[in-house]
Amino acid sequence: MRKFYFAIAAAFVALCSIACTPKTVVVDKELPAGNIVFERIVNDTVYVHQELRGSKKAWFYWAFRVRGAEGKKLTFVFTKSFAICERGPVVSLDKGKSYEYLAEEGSTPHSFTYTFPADAKEVWFYECHPYTPEMWEAFLKRPHKGEFETGVLCKTRKGRDVPFFRMTPRNSKPKFSVVLSARHHCSEAPAMYALEGLVATFLEDSELGNWLRENVELTVVPFVDMDGAVEGDQGKWRLPHDHNRDYVEFLYPETAALASLIAETEPQMFLDFHNPKLYKYNDNYIYTPYKEYNGVDELNFSALMEKYQEGGLKYQTTDNLPYGFSWNAKHNYTDGMNVTSWVAQNIKTIKIVRTIEFPFAYSNGELVYPNKLRQFGHGMARAVRAFVEGEVLVDKMPEAQDE
Repeated sequence: MRKFYFAIAAAFVALCSIACTPKTVVVDKELPAGNIVFERIVNDTVYVHQELRGSKKAWFYWAFRVRGAEGKKLTFVFTKSFAICERGPVVSLDKGKSYEYLAEEGSTPHSFTYTFPADAKEVWFYECHPYTPEMWEAFLKRPHKGEFETGVLCKTRKGRDVPFFRMTPRNSKPKFSVVLSARHHCSEAPAMYALEGLVATFLEDSELGNWLRENVELTVVPFVDMDGAVEGDQGKWRLPHDHNRDYVEFLYPETAALASLIAETEPQMFLDFHNPKLYKYNDNYIYTPYKEYNGVDELNFSALMEKYQEGGLKYQTTDNLPYGFSWNAKHNYTDGMNVTSWVAQNIKTIKIVRTIEFPFAYSNGELVYPNKLRQFGHGMARAVRAFVEGEVLVDKMPEAQDE
């Protein structure tokens, strides 16, 4: 009998030992567009840094997964450079079905702290709201009005398809042609929500949607750096230069194919969607960096965007960045020509050509969410219509100021 009790006690101790053994916290990049280097864990602090993957300068994109941290409170420290926006990272508890900003616990440019729910076996963290090719495909599969064409612009260096989208009036010649592009810098994902909102307006069952389908040709290349968008690269400052400095040498098949598409389309408007830096410079409002070639049509379209904006993110024409100021100067373009400069110099039909920068966290004090960006895109579509119909809010260039 004594041996029996000893056996029971030994089994109980063994079970207790297994149950009481702390789980190992695992940090990895096994999630869509993952990017992280795990360094070490010391007590409740996890040290990590983002992978540059061929970028010549430090950049801030990252995305990682954490398992085995149920009920723990951990601090994540980025050891190489700043990596976290003002609002902190976005967090998903359902493997990417939904995301929320880190809200209750604070963050710094180099660290954030998170308390894992007791039942959270796997948590995803992203530097910003992600937008994957799968999300674009899901958007196109929703019920829509009108017919559109999708296809493959080209193959990337790694053999991936680069998608394009086109919608053309069926019963008449278009009055106006618009080309949109995004992800020249592949890690700049949130701007995609504004692009999606603009495209969605062409597909909606409304008077505005009907007008756009009947009068405007729309062409979209949503993922210029498709390899980087899928793999979670930085994209910015790639060696020898990134996709948005490749409009002289055309090292990347995607940029050459996009240039050919634009030339064949002969648009009156070209818009390239971006996000700025997390900190410093112009990171907290929506703006366009003007170039020396921008004229009165550009100023008028800016005024129309301000008039018809939606979503509460407060775009102001006074926030646009003149050429020669801050980062928008000659020194930032020494690596090569960007797409908007190429369009301005080579497409004779063009009236409006611009980059639009959408902030990561706050726009004039308003928290940036995907749905607000989508609504802003809807307002942009209204501004397109107003421009095509001839609405004029600005009809002359401002007078030069004496220095």
